[in-house]
Amino acid sequence: MRENRYSKLVKNTAIFAIGSFSTKILNFLIVPLYTYVLTTEEYGRIDLFTTTISFMLPVITLSIQEAMIRYILGNEIDEETVVSNCWAVYVVGSLISICLYPMYKLYFKTSALALVFTSSLLLQSFNTMFEHYLRCIGKNVAYTVKGILGTIVTLSLNVVFLLGLRWGMMGYLYASVISQIVGVIYLLTIGKLWRRLTFRYVKRDILKKMISFSVPLIPNSLMWWIMSAGDKYIINYFLGDSANGLYSLALKIPTIITLVYSIFFQAWQMSAIEENNSESRKRFYENVFKLTNALLAGLIVCIIAGVKPLYVLVMSDRFSPAWIYVPVLCVSTAFNCQASFFGVVYTTSEKTSKAFVTTALGAAMNLCFNFLLIRPLGLQGVAIGTCLGYAVVCLIRANDTKKEIHMEFDLVRTVLTILVIIIQCAVTIIGGNVAIAMAGGSAAIAIILLYRNEVIEIYNKIVGLIRQKG
Repeated sequence: MRENRYSKLVKNTAIFAIGSFSTKILNFLIVPLYTYVLTTEEYGRIDLFTTTISFMLPVITLSIQEAMIRYILGNEIDEETVVSNCWAVYVVGSLISICLYPMYKLYFKTSALALVFTSSLLLQSFNTMFEHYLRCIGKNVAYTVKGILGTIVTLSLNVVFLLGLRWGMMGYLYASVISQIVGVIYLLTIGKLWRRLTFRYVKRDILKKMISFSVPLIPNSLMWWIMSAGDKYIINYFLGDSANGLYSLALKIPTIITLVYSIFFQAWQMSAIEENNSESRKRFYENVFKLTNALLAGLIVCIIAGVKPLYVLVMSDRFSPAWIYVPVLCVSTAFNCQASFFGVVYTTSEKTSKAFVTTALGAAMNLCFNFLLIRPLGLQGVAIGTCLGYAVVCLIRANDTKKEIHMEFDLVRTVLTILVIIIQCAVTIIGGNVAIAMAGGSAAIAIILLYRNEVIEIYNKIVGLIRQKG
């Protein structure tokens, strides 16, 4: 049983990793194209467009996909009933979204942008809600392929629309909409959703139960939105579109950290739900936390060490100054990842309202520090405020997890890890190239020494797999 659940976690993580790495690597490779074809102002406007959609999605979908994952994987409600109720939520949400078109037109000031926004919102709502159905029924490979397919379509069309047709910002948005259409077609065919999208199995009591589970996650999602994306509106107000474009590019590298962790998180969420009633749940959480903490710390140290040469050598002169904000954003992303790990306990215990409370406190801290620090420190102040907000959420959720499953933390080692990364971060920002290299090497050695047992365990497992295949 023990090996089975760990093997399943590793297998699912590997499947999601293939898709996520493929899509993000392709996306990252095309970033230099955007920096040369688009202005910082256009890039900033595009980012605000996508940020606004991310704000609307949990409202339109009621975050009902979280209830789908919880109840199908938990074997508590039959599949047909869950999907039918999700479909009912989608139809109502789409009708509301269409009725809000005049508001979108007023906000974007043009009919073209309002129409693209409405189309993108409806398509992304469908994809966001029903792509998780593939995970729920065990089609993890199909779920991964969908992500890769969507990325290939987006990037191919961006090359045509931006380089060939020179459509600028609108070309970027058209490519995104067409990619979402391809995603919908894929889900309808591969997932055979066209058979499931019916109101036949809609049941009022089940719908109420699912919405009661997912609705508290709406404000939770909005609070995460404030912490991860709301900063951009503050930047836009105080510093303008150009600064927002720089900050958006600075977020590209920390997004890689989030990506790597989200790969694991998708598999972790599934395993945590399936192991919810296991007697050894506490040990399972502790072992997984130790290994992921070691890998996360190592990844952050490496990224901080290499971020300056990467931005200076690869990005255009207009965007390369963004590197200086990346180290602090990497630290904030680390806290975000750990907060997500601990937040799973709210899903498994069906205490989703606590997820909102913790995130709301973090968002309040984030906004407060952003307003206080943006004038004296500029974009660096926003990065610091974001970091403090995520730290608050992480600490509260860690304490709640300890209360719920009596999980033990290696507090001394965790604190030392944070200090090592913060020192490396500070040296990277204020030091020269030699100091950055020395700080990176020293931090890497420190992390290896702190997590030597986990490093040896990972090494032995890799060697064992190689010998087994040999």
